[in-house]
Amino acid sequence: MKYFGIIIFIFLTFCPVTSFASEMVEIPAGQFIMGNDHDSHATPQHKMHLKKFSIDVYEVSNEEFAIENPQHTFWEDSGAHPATNITWQEAQAYCEKIGKRLPREEEWEKAARGEDARIYPWGNKKPRKKPHPFYSGLIKRRVGLNKKDISPYGVRDMAGSIWEWTASDFYKKKITKGGLWNFHLEYEFSKIFDRNLVLSSSRLPFLGFRCAR
Repeated sequence: MKYFGIIIFIFLTFCPVTSFASEMVEIPAGQFIMGNDHDSHATPQHKMHLKKFSIDVYEVSNEEFAIENPQHTFWEDSGAHPATNITWQEAQAYCEKIGKRLPREEEWEKAARGEDARIYPWGNKKPRKKPHPFYSGLIKRRVGLNKKDISPYGVRDMAGSIWEWTASDFYKKKITKGGLWNFHLEYEFSKIFDRNLVLSSSRLPFLGFRCAR
């Protein structure tokens, strides 16, 4: 059964909510390597310098999104799952309400990749063990569940969860980042430098977001 908006609002008003999105990590200023010359879904490899910024450690959860959007519904017992079926405009509005914004593509990639041009948040090697379907974009579990999916800065779920909205555009579509295993269940499709182009009005069960500042 799904919670209806008013039920969610009452629940979140009187019951404690697990705090995920409030946790941020600071990404230091400096140069990093972005993109990849051998992947058609990536920008050409180049060096880029970014100013210091902060980014959420975890993706925004259903519970957190519903605090600002009581009409948001989700399956029972999935409050700590990443919030999905959300348009780009709704994601950006949520970030603004709590004093944040969506990360730019280059910020997202540096937060996931660090400064050593790694392929995955944890390094360059694909794990021998296949990803568990519970980590996929459709069969979701609570944010931060995958203890291996941690970037050099401590950011979680940047390769093994869902696609994430960014503030960046390309050919009138929004750039999304992040691993997505709901169809392939394969790490090959979770490389940090891959990008996906999505209409800003889209609502997808495997597309969510995190905020930056």
